[in-house]
Amino acid sequence: MTRYAFVRLTNANAEIVARYLPSNYRVTGQDEQNVYIAGEDNAGWTLDGYVIPRLGSGLIVARETFA
Repeated sequence: MTRYAFVRLTNANAEIVARYLPSNYRVTGQDEQNVYIAGEDNAGWTLDGYVIPRLGSGLIVARETFA
């Protein structure tokens, strides 16, 4: 199942967000306000258990969304 999240551009840009992501998640786009992330959970590399907390360690706030 593909999971989705977004980051407000006030926190980071697409290039910075991509540096924090494991290989099973990727930046899928960017508009004037947000950077969009999508990927599949794999073992311990989950959106809520790894990706969002890792972004948070860089003071980047991500929120899950549902397509």
